[in-house]
Amino acid sequence: MKRIYSLLAFILCVSVLSSCDDFMDVHKEYIEDGEIIYAPKPDTISFVAGKERILFHCRTYNAPNVKSVDIYWNDGLDSLIIPVSLGAGYDSLNVVLDNMPEKSYTFNVHTTDHFGHVSLSVTNFGSSYGSSYQSTLNDRRIKAISLLDTGGVIDWYSSMEGLVRNEVRYTRKDGTEALACLPAGEYSVTCPDVQSGSTFEYRSLYIPEEEAIDTFATAWKTYEDAFPLEYKFDRSNWTVLAVSDETASDGGGKDAIIDDKLDTWWHSNYTDEDTPLPHWAVIDMGSPKKMSKIEIYRRSGTTDTKSVEIYVGNSPDADATDWVQVATGTFGDGDSLELPVPALIDTNQGRYMKILLPDSNREPFTNIAEVYIYGK
Repeated sequence: MKRIYSLLAFILCVSVLSSCDDFMDVHKEYIEDGEIIYAPKPDTISFVAGKERILFHCRTYNAPNVKSVDIYWNDGLDSLIIPVSLGAGYDSLNVVLDNMPEKSYTFNVHTTDHFGHVSLSVTNFGSSYGSSYQSTLNDRRIKAISLLDTGGVIDWYSSMEGLVRNEVRYTRKDGTEALACLPAGEYSVTCPDVQSGSTFEYRSLYIPEEEAIDTFATAWKTYEDAFPLEYKFDRSNWTVLAVSDETASDGGGKDAIIDDKLDTWWHSNYTDEDTPLPHWAVIDMGSPKKMSKIEIYRRSGTTDTKSVEIYVGNSPDADATDWVQVATGTFGDGDSLELPVPALIDTNQGRYMKILLPDSNREPFTNIAEVYIYGK
């Protein structure tokens, strides 16, 4: 029995050795000239869109023996061989592919080392843009323009996909040209020191893809309306110091006069006992203003407020005797009243403005929603 086991073991060993010989015979034809050696392939590659060009970015790892990075496209009909000198560890290169007609491309990239070994190929995609993309671009629409003492203000509608910024080319008071820029995510741009009554040009700049290396601009276009001849004074630092009386729960109180909201207002007092006429408010404008007109709004839908008198002075005391009247007028049927300031009146006589409401269409009630001051 023992001799039988020994014989079986011998037969098994012979079979295994024979199988190994057969296995080597199968692979011998593939390694007769030695094993295939590859150069280090690119670690990562990307192709970034541009205007009839594409930026190629390549990162390598441990490739000091690589002598070139080779790019092929258009089914191998076009290529670019980039000589390189790369270091150990991570290294990278950026190369711009110029003269790339507008279309999408498939790129195959490999490396070649100093011994002639070629790496495995890496595939990625990229696009070039040109006149076809340019023809799809439209200007961002302008919503409104206004003129403040700090400069011209242009308000815009929402931006479109791919918009980077808007540019405005305008004229300063000294006649020189200036440029103002508005990022796509913002809705208002100021043109400092703009010449009143002047026109301006604008354009919109786009990128076709995120991180694209080139922007596409629409042609400069002149806006159909010029900046106003009169500017509106900026009220952001103004303060309503005092009022004769108020019902703060109705409309918001005295500060509503300069909050730039027509749906809030200062209303005369009618709690417990109605406060009799006249009613007044004193505003600190921060500095004297050269006024050309004053615009007053009363609460929409009511006609209580009748006449308005405007004064300026050096003291915030409503009872001071040196207030100078600069304008007066009476509301008609509408909600607004425009009060021209005569050119002969010097409004630079004080930083304080007093609004006096001497009468009412429904005594003793009055209200004021907004007051705007203009200059030239």
